[in-house]
Amino acid sequence: MTNKKSTEDLTSMFMKFGKDMNLPQPDLEALVARHQKNLQALEEATKTAGTGATSILERQREMVQEALAEISDMAEKMKTGGDPKTMMSAQADFARRSFEMALKNTSEIAGMAQKSGSESFKVLQANMQETLQELREAMTKSGKK
Repeated sequence: MTNKKSTEDLTSMFMKFGKDMNLPQPDLEALVARHQKNLQALEEATKTAGTGATSILERQREMVQEALAEISDMAEKMKTGGDPKTMMSAQADFARRSFEMALKNTSEIAGMAQKSGSESFKVLQANMQETLQELREAMTKSGKK
């Protein structure tokens, strides 16, 4: 375990060293404000991702409902019977439409996921750029003193 007294002494020693060397003192208020902005950006990115995930889940539910309706429709058509050639043709058409719908739905969901991820990343990227700009400004100010 670390001795609290020795940690305080070590911290005091580095603080004294920084003062003796005339190193710039960090602006604690600016650091806290920046940290709050970072947390807000993270919260916004999380909300954006959550909204995207909710949209994806809602769309997937709609897709399942559409598929079930089509399967139900196909089953009703099969009940009526008919000649084997017509039934085989209907089954082949159903299989083709199901495959095309699966491809379309997969592409749509992938696009939605990509958009959601991109929007979340943009929030964080803007925050990182703002942080870097503040850092540049702080370094410029400390260099002019």
